[in-house]
Amino acid sequence: MGLAFNILLTLLIELPIFMLFFKKRKRPVALMYGALINLISWPLMNILKSSTDINIYLIEMAVVIGEGIGLYLLTECGWKRAFIMSVIANGLSFLITNLVNYDLIFNQDQQNIITP
Repeated sequence: MGLAFNILLTLLIELPIFMLFFKKRKRPVALMYGALINLISWPLMNILKSSTDINIYLIEMAVVIGEGIGLYLLTECGWKRAFIMSVIANGLSFLITNLVNYDLIFNQDQQNIITP
């Protein structure tokens, strides 16, 4: 699947999670900052993933830390809340995007099998 699909899926997974951690009046701010943080961290992660030999799990851990710091600084919530949000949102989005991409690749390979 393409990169555009992956970032859309990531945003659809992570932004509602960020919003759940805030009261109604702060949710628009959390949505805006969450989108900003993801639009910075997601391309950096993909550049590192495609141009280096760094393990994807180490890159994802750096993303969790970076987004946690960004959420802490921008949303002015506590550092525990920021890192819990980051761990949950990034963990779910990493798991789901990898499962969706794996399933799509697996199904595509199955369709290419020629049977007599």
